[in-house]
Amino acid sequence: MKRRRTWPQRLLISFNIVLVLTCLTAAGVLAVSQQKVGETPRIQLGTSLAEPAGASEPQNFLIVGADNAEGLDEGDPVLTGRNIQEMLTDTIMILRVDPNQEKAWLLSLPRDLWVDIAGGGKGRINEALALGGPDLLIRTIDENFQIPINHFLQVNFAGFRNIVDSVGGVPIYFNYPARDTNSGLAIEEPGCHVLDSTQALGFARSRYYQAFIDGRWQDDPTSDFGRIKRQQYFFKAAMKRAIERGARNPVELAKLVSVAQEYVIIDQNLTYQQILDIGERLNNFDPDDLQVYSAGDFAEGGWAGQASVLFLNEAAAQPSFDVFRGINPIYDILASVRVEVRNGTGKAGDGEAVAADLVRAGFTVTGSVDDANFRNDATVIHYAPGAILPAIVVARYLDVDAPLVEDRALATAANPVALVVGRDFTGIRDEWRPLEEFSEYLPGPVEATPDTVVAGAPTTTEPPLSARSIVPEPPEGEEC
Repeated sequence: MKRRRTWPQRLLISFNIVLVLTCLTAAGVLAVSQQKVGETPRIQLGTSLAEPAGASEPQNFLIVGADNAEGLDEGDPVLTGRNIQEMLTDTIMILRVDPNQEKAWLLSLPRDLWVDIAGGGKGRINEALALGGPDLLIRTIDENFQIPINHFLQVNFAGFRNIVDSVGGVPIYFNYPARDTNSGLAIEEPGCHVLDSTQALGFARSRYYQAFIDGRWQDDPTSDFGRIKRQQYFFKAAMKRAIERGARNPVELAKLVSVAQEYVIIDQNLTYQQILDIGERLNNFDPDDLQVYSAGDFAEGGWAGQASVLFLNEAAAQPSFDVFRGINPIYDILASVRVEVRNGTGKAGDGEAVAADLVRAGFTVTGSVDDANFRNDATVIHYAPGAILPAIVVARYLDVDAPLVEDRALATAANPVALVVGRDFTGIRDEWRPLEEFSEYLPGPVEATPDTVVAGAPTTTEPPLSARSIVPEPPEGEEC
């Protein structure tokens, strides 16, 4: 029986990137690290990367954890039961930075997401790296989620212990005693604990996390979902710890970079000057302002043959993915509405023409196909359950009075809206139609948030599994 991976790749991603990106964004002290950046190993990628962004432009870093034994002793217990030649990764994160706004966002993609592998076939997203290396993984992310990748970073997990120790451990606040007998985590008392390399390792590895609540040990029912959320919490704590321990001091920075540099590979396009430019703009970035997302919040477990996988509710995930596409659903309302065009006029080319008009108007069109019924007299707008609001946005740009029809088949589609073009279609308007014309469809008062106003993400009476994760969190007003 093949053993499951036990090393905390997700944590190592976080910690190494803290040192490589966050620590390096210390304006005025980067000169001491120029040589180290130059010595960092490079990986040559093809055309899969998006064009390098300018100094003040938003950009996405794809961060993965490599499963290899480099830097580990031959008898290291971490190697037990592992195929060290297999390049699967348990960690896939996208870090988006906007230097001009001094903001950053982090998206975690669970390893078991079931996707279309670029070039053909289906599989878990972490299989793309094994099948075709970083190029294939980047293309797979782009084709499935339309998220461009500007830079790639790969980290080796061998340096975990040294890195944790180099900053004197990482403080984590535990609301309850916590344990995981599989990973070795053992926190006997609630409160602030500075995790050394051993306990940090146990915290990061924990898939069977338990907390002592109301007089008994209670399991986190969410497995990898919970681990992702705890590691995102750790990400912020590690960022603050690195800064606190001198990441913005030239001497201490040089020490931290020396440790991290051994375990990181970057793409050929990431230059010292680009890191310097980002650093000058993010010098005052507060780790507490890092906004974290997980595709696991919009996924449900299932089976693909005999493989246990996660199926993404694509309609519900779009608002989060829009952040990493550079779409603000409050200001870029049309761009955040994803619509498929279906040609039902009986005339070839009409679908493509309408799709082009929608794109010119500002909508995001996911594709143009022929409708199953190729001869429709009337134009119809289909929408996923809960996505009535983006359907109304589309309707307001049509001259024709198209009925809006809920379509459960769109619940897991990348586009929550499908416009079936009928023979009565007259074109796309330049301006909105009055909202009052669609009062019969309005669901009543709606809180003005991106998820509801624009994306109309399907809602359920029960929170998603990932929302029930047990994640340590300091009480309000208290810092660890």
